[in-house]
Amino acid sequence: MRETFALVSIAAIAACSASGAIDDSIEQGRAGAATAGAKARAGSPGIGGQATSAGGSTGSGGSHALGGGGLDSNGMAGQGRGGAPLSVGGSANGGRQNTGGTGAGGKSGGTGGTPGAGGKGSGTGGTAAGGSGAGGRAGGGNSAAGGTGAPTSTCTEATKTVSNNGTGKHCGYTYEYWKDSGNGTLSLKTDGFSVDWSGVNDLLGRKGIRPGNGNLVVNYEADYQPNGNSYLCIYGWTRNPLVEYYIVDSWGNWRPPGGQGHVTTVTSDGGTYDVYKIAKSGPSIDGNGAFTQYWSVRTAKKTSGVITIANHIAAWKNNGMPMGSFYEVSMTVEGYQSSGKADVKFSMQ
Repeated sequence: MRETFALVSIAAIAACSASGAIDDSIEQGRAGAATAGAKARAGSPGIGGQATSAGGSTGSGGSHALGGGGLDSNGMAGQGRGGAPLSVGGSANGGRQNTGGTGAGGKSGGTGGTPGAGGKGSGTGGTAAGGSGAGGRAGGGNSAAGGTGAPTSTCTEATKTVSNNGTGKHCGYTYEYWKDSGNGTLSLKTDGFSVDWSGVNDLLGRKGIRPGNGNLVVNYEADYQPNGNSYLCIYGWTRNPLVEYYIVDSWGNWRPPGGQGHVTTVTSDGGTYDVYKIAKSGPSIDGNGAFTQYWSVRTAKKTSGVITIANHIAAWKNNGMPMGSFYEVSMTVEGYQSSGKADVKFSMQ
C-alpha cells in the first residue's frame, strides 16, 4: 500500500526511538518529480494490466498472531514510489516533484541526508489499451487450508530484464522499477516477475493494473526470500479521497506499519488481517500534502494464495475508511536497507 522527502542516514535511524524513525526515513526517502504522477510510498509499492483466468479460487491456511518486528514502531511506513506510469485503460501524467533532483521513476533522499539518486521522473502519460494477461485463479475450485496452483499464462512476450528506473508494459500489465542505490534487477516474465537486490537503501519492483478497481482478485505464488526489511503486498492509490493503501501478506524482519493507528481486523482468504489508518503528510501522486494510509496486514505470513481486494475495501469502508477512484492496483516487492530475491507468479482479474 508513500510522501517529500530526503534520506535519513542509517546512523540516524539507529539513534531513533521506537516510534517513528524508520517511518520518517522511508517516507521521506521516496519523493518523486512532476505533476499528478505515479508514486508508491510508505513501505511498499505497484501493479498493472489485466489477466484472464482459468479455474476457481483456492483458500489459504489459517493464521496465528504475529507481533511487530525488531525495528521501531513506525518502521517502513511512508515510502515513496517511483515515477509516473503508462496507464492501462486510462492515462497518467508524470511523476512528482522532488527536492532531491529528478530522475526516471525514482525517489529522493531522506531528510537530513543527501538527495537520493533522482526524484520521480515524469511518466509519458497517454492511454494504453488494457489487454488481458493470462493466468487467473488456479485450481478447480476452493480448497481447504493450504496452497494453490501457480497462475498460468498464455502471453508469448519475451522475458524483459530492467535495471534502470522506469515504467512500461509487459504481457498486458504495467510495470515499474525503482531503486535509489545499490544493485538490483526486475525481470518481467510471462507469468509474473522476479526481483533481486543487494546493498540497496530502497528498491521497488511492481507489476499490475492502472487504474484498476476494487473488484480485482489476485492469485499468486511467490518464492520470497528477503534478508532484512521488505514487503510482499498489493499496493496502490485512490483519489477523492487521496489514499495510499496496502494489503500485506508477507514481510521481512519487521511487520508494518508498527502498530500505530490500529482500527479493526478483517478475515479474508483464510487469514486474519489487522487494519490500520494513519494520517500522513508528504509526497503523493498529487504532489506534496496531506493524505491517508490504509493498511491490511496479515497476522501470519503467507506467500501464495488469493487476495480478494473487495473484502478489504468493505472492511475499510465499514470503519470510516472510504476509498476513492482508483489510480493503481499492483503486486509489489520492496526491499529497504536489505538484500534478497523474490520470484512472483500472479494474475489479476
